[in-house]
Amino acid sequence: MRGGIFFLTHHVLRIAYPMIATVTLNPALDKSVYIDRLHPNDANRISKIEVDAGGKGINASRVLKELGSETIALGLLGGRTGRFIEHVLNTEGISTDFVRIERETRTNICVQETSGAPPTMLNEPGPPITEHEFDELFVKVRRAAHSWTMVIFGGSLPPGAPIDVYRRLVTVVREAGARAILDSDGEAMRLGIEAVPFMIKPNTDEVRRLVGVEVKSIDDALRAVKSLRELGVQLVVVSMGAEGAVAGSDEGAWRAVPPQVKPVSTIGSGDSMVAGIAHILSHGGFLEEALRWGTAAGAATAMTNGAEICNRGQVLDLLDEVRIERLV
Repeated sequence: MRGGIFFLTHHVLRIAYPMIATVTLNPALDKSVYIDRLHPNDANRISKIEVDAGGKGINASRVLKELGSETIALGLLGGRTGRFIEHVLNTEGISTDFVRIERETRTNICVQETSGAPPTMLNEPGPPITEHEFDELFVKVRRAAHSWTMVIFGGSLPPGAPIDVYRRLVTVVREAGARAILDSDGEAMRLGIEAVPFMIKPNTDEVRRLVGVEVKSIDDALRAVKSLRELGVQLVVVSMGAEGAVAGSDEGAWRAVPPQVKPVSTIGSGDSMVAGIAHILSHGGFLEEALRWGTAAGAATAMTNGAEICNRGQVLDLLDEVRIERLV
């Protein structure tokens, strides 16, 4: 059912549970190791290890579930690592419909210094995917698309993926009448935009690679939003880290100023923002409110350790601290 909710306050919602699906082509087991300080070319003593399910779409599904939306996670999983990721999602009450691939799902390692220095990321490219496995994924997407309110596509492409895979997947979703959200990078993102997704959420580096605009100010972000919307995308959100985000649609343009929090790890913050925005829009909310929830969710995730994501209580606590400013 493509139903919605109406808003009573920022915090009390009457929920009708539309379905939001996520598709992660290159998921990962996220392993965070904690040390006092990284010493290259020397032995390093680990004080703590955290292991969790990762990948843009998977992160979004987990946040969506926390916020109260019904969600299903799709994508490509293989081996023991893939089984662990699916177990994590099922344990959290998230439905899954992954394609089982022949090769092992990748593991990403984050080396986090307790000194507060930025983390060192070691990301595997991912397992090669066969043509048959991609065909199976398209069948799953096409078969279920008519039941979905929104579909969130996110992340990098695994080896063997057609460079235009997002363009083809977004087209499948649009033809089914659902709204596609795309959060990727580079050529895969550029080609995906050609299929005119409902929403995209590039960060400042991704904007530069997409349209050649250096985003160093709010005015720069607003110009980038305008350029990307001219490509046909209805909603463009440019995330700017601690500076917040600028969003534009037919309703106008807004800036979200995030609350002042002490960031611990920004892993998954962008995915949390996408989930918060999708959660509100899928229930019939306006862009200002969606941007508030997305910004609060992103900030809440930044306060967590390693690859952890926010919980609903943290998001609710931060909602009133997000400032929304109308730009246009």
